Amino acid sequence: MKAQLGLAGLVIGVLLTAGCSQASDSVKTEAAGPAAAGVSADDLNAYYPEDAKFYDPMQRQMGAARLVRPPDDVKAAAEEATVVVAAKVGDIAAQRLIGNAQTIGVLLTDVQVLHGQLEPSLAGKVKVELFLGEPVNVAEQVDSFRAALPKGYGIWFLRWQGDRKPITKPDADPAEDPADASLYGVVHRHAMFTQGPKTVTNAIAEHDHDGKALPGLQADVEKLSKLSDLADKVRAS
Repeated sequence: MKAQLGLAGLVIGVLLTAGCSQASDSVKTEAAGPAAAGVSADDLNAYYPEDAKFYDPMQRQMGAARLVRPPDDVKAAAEEATVVVAAKVGDIAAQRLIGNAQTIGVLLTDVQVLHGQLEPSLAGKVKVELFLGEPVNVAEQVDSFRAALPKGYGIWFLRWQGDRKPITKPDADPAEDPADASLYGVVHRHAMFTQGPKTVTNAIAEHDHDGKALPGLQADVEKLSKLSDLADKVRAS
């Protein structure tokens, strides 16, 4: 997977993390199901080393995330979010092209709402659009992700893309505001967490060169030892 991000890719990445219409591609359309009645602390805190095969390639794509200021802490991230959920990854597929950037759709299952509420018009379906990169070997990349779907839960700070108003000015380029009301986006690439070997870890974006948390939300959360601690903190926000 190519690590280079062009200017167009950076702009699209910023839009997607801000919660940003073109037709979707091949993501499965079945609903994720109703919000789970509950998930135990043991399930949230289960650590699966093999899940790194899914998340690590995403981190290598996200050097541009540090160019967008993250929320300062859990409370600020929850306030920016439409909904914060604990969920598993059920499937992943190519989503769409925006300019010269390819996105993927991550379908979440076993969804438990921790803060806010799901968008009612989506009938319980939670599909998150993430930036992949240049549209090169997309099928192979998606197959690689799908072969390594993670077993553990993650906590996702999400914004419904329909919160953005569509462009209405004459001759506007839809790529300037590629909102798709069937999708969610993360509030920032630092706003998705899983259980690590010793602490909670930001799963889909980079750390510093020494592997330490970057300032803001990432540093605030990675002080926690258990994902269930993060869930409690979100609920209290």
